[in-house]
Amino acid sequence: MIWRPDLIPGHSQLLAHLGWDNPLEWCLLWQNRGGEDLGATAWSFSVNPDWLWGVGFPLLTALEQRAGSGVRSVVGLSGLPGCGKSSLAAWIQQVSRELGLSLAVVSLDDFYWPAEQMDLAMAGNPWSVPRALPGSHDLALMQHCLQEWRAGGDWNAPCFDKSLREGRGDRAGWTSSTAEVVLLEGWFIGASADATSSLDPQLSAAEQHYRSVVLAALQNYQSSWSQLSELWHLRAPAVSATRLWKMQQEITMQAARGVKLPKQDLDQFIRMIETALPQAALQTISKADVVVELTENRVICELR
Repeated sequence: MIWRPDLIPGHSQLLAHLGWDNPLEWCLLWQNRGGEDLGATAWSFSVNPDWLWGVGFPLLTALEQRAGSGVRSVVGLSGLPGCGKSSLAAWIQQVSRELGLSLAVVSLDDFYWPAEQMDLAMAGNPWSVPRALPGSHDLALMQHCLQEWRAGGDWNAPCFDKSLREGRGDRAGWTSSTAEVVLLEGWFIGASADATSSLDPQLSAAEQHYRSVVLAALQNYQSSWSQLSELWHLRAPAVSATRLWKMQQEITMQAARGVKLPKQDLDQFIRMIETALPQAALQTISKADVVVELTENRVICELR
């Protein structure tokens, strides 16, 4: 059975944006390449076909086009913690291997500082989170990796393992790739430091003070965002949706790897997501080329 592009509002327009004026032709192409069986082992749960046809295959189409362009490029994928971006990225990585695409999937998390520097960078934040805030990444290293790669070298970058140090995480080796395209995913990729919001919950005095620290750090990321050739944003109905999503994510990590954040730490992490940045900075990514509108249940309701 061939997918019907009219099932998701904006799907046909997205395909036209990608150069496919005949949606059924595009659907048939992906069906013939394996369709929903592609990358099936990458999912640890039953995935809704909407995610494959509405986001997965369109994103793969964009990445494949760039991989064949002869110009090395970085495509960003942003979305709140727990929205599904990391699972989607893992599936993209698996399918790229199956199809022989020259693609590396990288998380912004991989550029977290090593343990000691991370603890220093995160000291004093009012949520007591061990990572994730703007300022917890080695941006100089990321820029170096990008420069070496764009100059024709291999993609060489660290890997971060969230399960180490009782869930606080640490670097765990390095990875190397000859990929022509990099997919970079992270929860605040594309966020602007000058966003303001009337959606924010009431902040404590400590949160209000530390937000200025976070926004100053976020300003340093803007040069990295400017290097993105394209940005896809998985948009939640509200920042509060991450509360449910993150709790589900921790349950999944415990089942898969035997570790999870203690409840108090999880509550503080979620509070940080809700208050560290103006919520408009996370909900209105002006640099986004494609926006995937999600419901609280992660159902795709529109593509823009």
